[in-house]
Amino acid sequence: FANRIATVSLDAYKSAVPKSHRDAMKQTCVAAIVAHYSKRCNQSEENKNVDGQLRVLGLGVGTKFISHDVLVDEQSNEACCYGKRIRDCHAEVLARRAFRRQIALEILADLRRNCSSDSKAEIDYDKQSIIERVKCKNDDTQKNICFRLKPNVTIHFYASSAPCGNATLKKFVKMEKEIFDTSLGQDDWPQIEHIPIGAHSLRLGQFALLVKKDASAPASQDEENGIDVSVSKQQQPPSNICDPAESEQQPKKKKTKIWPCREDDAWCPPSCSITNYNKGTIHSCSDKICRWNCIGLQGSFLMPLLEAPMYMTTLTVGRKFSRAICQRAVCCRAEGFGDSSNDVYKLNHPALMETNVYLDESGTHQMEGVKTIGGDASFESNLCWVWWPGKGSNDADCIDGRTGLVSTNSSEDNVQKASYSDISTYSLLKINMEILCLCGAPLQVSLTDEKLSLPELRKLKRRLSAQYESAKDTFLRHRVFRDWCYRESRVQI
Repeated sequence: FANRIATVSLDAYKSAVPKSHRDAMKQTCVAAIVAHYSKRCNQSEENKNVDGQLRVLGLGVGTKFISHDVLVDEQSNEACCYGKRIRDCHAEVLARRAFRRQIALEILADLRRNCSSDSKAEIDYDKQSIIERVKCKNDDTQKNICFRLKPNVTIHFYASSAPCGNATLKKFVKMEKEIFDTSLGQDDWPQIEHIPIGAHSLRLGQFALLVKKDASAPASQDEENGIDVSVSKQQQPPSNICDPAESEQQPKKKKTKIWPCREDDAWCPPSCSITNYNKGTIHSCSDKICRWNCIGLQGSFLMPLLEAPMYMTTLTVGRKFSRAICQRAVCCRAEGFGDSSNDVYKLNHPALMETNVYLDESGTHQMEGVKTIGGDASFESNLCWVWWPGKGSNDADCIDGRTGLVSTNSSEDNVQKASYSDISTYSLLKINMEILCLCGAPLQVSLTDEKLSLPELRKLKRRLSAQYESAKDTFLRHRVFRDWCYRESRVQI
């Protein structure tokens, strides 16, 4: 099954991304979200031919993110609208954005299809869509409209290489060679329970959050003078100097010992840093996938219309796969989230699989350091790619990883007439607002003037998707994730 997921994902990559780029960048990073249609009793004749079918719902290709300098310049420009740039163009993030766009399009099609007289289009829609309309359990949902994944559909995540961050941290566990279960059928995946991980090395960074290292991130004065920023922050003198006699009468505060993993980032995987070191503003893909396994892939604005969060059933990895490390990185370090029986949002433990279908067959480095098949990922190209079925074209959008905007000319040195992507935060907000309007939600917001600030976006999310935002707050209070970098606190002007 893992090989099938990898094959259909890489076929979509080969179909959507120009051959010239694929030939030049044989070892990039590719990610995809794939739907699997299983067999179901009493289904219509039209839908029987989708049994066991795999369908790519979102494809992402890339290894870049926009620099802190670009974010600062944009926020200092009052004419700019928040959310038009894609901050993180790593493959996993692009694939998830494309998936969210596709789900929004399918819900929009359902809401509009009663206006269509084309019965064939309706049959095609029913066969391909992964969602269906159901009766709402929540009485206050607008117009009683609610959707869910079809009972015969599951969602599967593919990454051509282990996600950056904790999933590439080769420490704290014993790594073993993966054994393939040959007894599984082509539509079956392993049902292996995730054994809880002992938190024995938290001080050394076992569960640590990591950010993507950014050379343009603001360095403090201490860093510029060669002083360890994490230590200097703990040793800053008080702003108001008291009288010595007065200070003796005050109770002495217990000195807090700094965890070794927060003193420097030398122990981190390449291209990553720790959250308190001022060397990055964007979280690693391992951190983000772990977050999606807590609060779902669907995002905030679609959640009011969904019966339940959308979680990945499996995660398939190509290069650098280690089951124990991947398990720790993408789900098990969030143990304790959603433990209450009343919680809609639960910690999701996807089945973890390795594939021997590689992006490039010329050689790869495994976790144990042995080179077998496929090579290490290349980070040379600034061009990133994204595709989804409802895009209306077989060609992927080309995004310049330096700007987070669409490039109409897919050349490294000649990027012209850049515009924002259909998977940008701003575009996703627009289509979600259209959906909520059709459902009768009182939005009291207009995007016609193309003005949007981050505080306005946050207020809108909390008003329209209070339950999801509350679950996100709970996630960010978890002992592992409470140091998550917030956008407004990290971008300073």
